[in-house]
Amino acid sequence: MKTKNVAKTISKAARGSLALAIVLTAGTTTNAHVSYTGRDFGSYSGLTNGTFSITNQTCTGNYGWADAADGILGDSHKGRAFRFHLDRQALVSLTVTANPAATGTSIGGLTPAYSIYSGLAAIAPFAASQTGLATSADHDFCSASLVWRAWWEQQNISGQGDTNNLQTTGCWNALGDWKIGGDGDLPGDFSQLSSLTYKVSAASTVSGGSVTGGFALPAGDYTVFIGGNDISNKTNNTAASPYGIAAALSVTPPPALSIAQKVFVSWPSGTTTNWVLQSAPSLNAANWANVTNAPVTVDGTPGVLLDNQASQQFFRFSYAQ
Repeated sequence: MKTKNVAKTISKAARGSLALAIVLTAGTTTNAHVSYTGRDFGSYSGLTNGTFSITNQTCTGNYGWADAADGILGDSHKGRAFRFHLDRQALVSLTVTANPAATGTSIGGLTPAYSIYSGLAAIAPFAASQTGLATSADHDFCSASLVWRAWWEQQNISGQGDTNNLQTTGCWNALGDWKIGGDGDLPGDFSQLSSLTYKVSAASTVSGGSVTGGFALPAGDYTVFIGGNDISNKTNNTAASPYGIAAALSVTPPPALSIAQKVFVSWPSGTTTNWVLQSAPSLNAANWANVTNAPVTVDGTPGVLLDNQASQQFFRFSYAQ
């Protein structure tokens, strides 16, 4: 993919009080764009249990998640994007494990970590281009993403005086919200970018280990970014190697609460035990049956609790000789 030098001005109308010129320089890169091909955990109703495992994926290097969690945006190409959908609120458990056998070229030793976001990156077919460039999937180095990265850096790192994005290496924020665009998005119009809203994360500190997290999530579409949590690997000779991933998602309904309404049939306190509570389906019934529910006391008043779902009943006291 080739990009070109772009000079853009973010107008005050487009970005509130921010008005400055940002010069962006992007060279040639072979990094892949954000996609979910072969990494869809599926869609879940939230009413029944569901599980899905993906064991044939890798991430580049063992440091991507840690680099994106250090307060300076990281390169999304150093993680791997997955997706799932919930029709309604559910309990979601995600386990990520190092998997040296993921592919024919993958290696072991991943220190696994992941973040879950509400929202999805762009999915084909892509919206019509807003620029003269061809449309594409989202990536960190398109003009629209570079403008957003510069704006984010000003807001979170360097202040209003800075006019570049040199401190960020990508758009990925492992512990917060972030945006990313594609070649067809108009630089400076952040509404055109894909928005990923941070929900939860989990991280291991063990090379070749595993990490599991359980979360209650509302209905919606979700993106999972998985990467390595070993920042020292950034300068290691395996920093560009494919680290194998195995990921298993489980979805279970939230526990249901039921409230059984009861009928409290009571009598005055101090009533002698000779009186027996009886019931019948009508006042003129020939036979009345003794109520066998054990008496209880509610707020100092004796009586019995009866399920109000039972058929219509009449009650009386019968004196036992």
